[in-house]
Amino acid sequence: MKLFPTIFQADAKKDPDSLLRLFVSVALVSIIVITSLAGYAFYQVLQKNLVASAEEDAIKVSTALSEDEKARFTMVKSDGTVAVEVSPDNFFILDRDLRTFLAPFDIVKIKIYSSEYRIVYSTEAKLIGEVNRGNKRLARALAGAFDSKLERKEEVKDLADELKFNVDVVETYIPIRARGKVIGSFEVYIDVTKYHQQTMNAALVSLGALCGILMTVFGISFVLIKRGTNELKETQEILRKQTLIDGLTGTFNKRQIELIGRREFARALRRREKGLADAEVGFIMIDIDHFKQVNDRYGHLAGDHLLQQFAERVTASLRSYDSVGRFGGEEFLVVLPGSGREQTLSVAHKIWSLIREEPFLVDGETLRVTTSAGVANVQHSDDDLLQVLKRADLNLYQAKSGGRDRVV
Repeated sequence: MKLFPTIFQADAKKDPDSLLRLFVSVALVSIIVITSLAGYAFYQVLQKNLVASAEEDAIKVSTALSEDEKARFTMVKSDGTVAVEVSPDNFFILDRDLRTFLAPFDIVKIKIYSSEYRIVYSTEAKLIGEVNRGNKRLARALAGAFDSKLERKEEVKDLADELKFNVDVVETYIPIRARGKVIGSFEVYIDVTKYHQQTMNAALVSLGALCGILMTVFGISFVLIKRGTNELKETQEILRKQTLIDGLTGTFNKRQIELIGRREFARALRRREKGLADAEVGFIMIDIDHFKQVNDRYGHLAGDHLLQQFAERVTASLRSYDSVGRFGGEEFLVVLPGSGREQTLSVAHKIWSLIREEPFLVDGETLRVTTSAGVANVQHSDDDLLQVLKRADLNLYQAKSGGRDRVV
């Protein structure tokens, strides 16, 4: 059970936007599932109520028919039992009276069954005489139970013998009783097309309202989560910069500039193995001359400000894909991908010139600063970055010991 939350938390830490994507997916699935289930439930409840209402109407009509017309569709046998039967002499009168009686209602057809499953009367005359012994719903009615069902009829004749198409009807079987026994059954067809459509419309309106509510709730939740993920992304960016960037100068820190150097060194070796021409990397170690004197005279805050200005000038002199990082104290390392010996020397002299030609503003005073630089490039004999950095550091030492303010 804890596996998914763990994976989810891990993904959210790596990419806060994945939290939003997951939320949107869950929200969409939830809306679809909830509205689908709710729609089904709404429809079932409304349809059940519709069928129950139609069944109640059918029972009332049948009860009234039994009271008013029972004599015309029942007869007493010689043994004293009562049976459902319509004599030819009563048929015309029964048919006329039934149609007149049923006209105000939404009944489109009615059948009267005997206990032997035979149709003794129907408003659709051609059905009279049919026997439906395989009709389970009729069997339930003859056993004394009511049975109602909503069905769609492609066509049905109404009481005026006119065809109606695509009609929703509730078929209800109602037992006919005499002397405490079931002697037959009514089958009443009530047209509920307009009510069924109203039911569907009510379900759709309810679903629309529910969907709107869910979208509003999830929308508000999305805004809140979006705000939270933005804060998380900002925190991640701050943490990322803290692990990559030197907090004072804004250049890469020592660890990151070494990683960049190793990456470019490995890339150069691979390209050299393939015989490609640009399999070179240049490295420049730069140090501010007499930096300690600046700290001693102006204070460490002024020294920090000088380091910031120095880093800005060095960065401004480089290409977009070159890198510079604070290697320690006032010492910086520049990595120049694809740079040969002459190009690396040219960049080093450019930096040296930018530093010495324009004074720096330190503690409200202008101060001329010089720099020393040691240059090294990857050689065929190099199999590790440290070999290159040692040469650059040695050249920097020679520049310092040789009088400073120079490139070696």
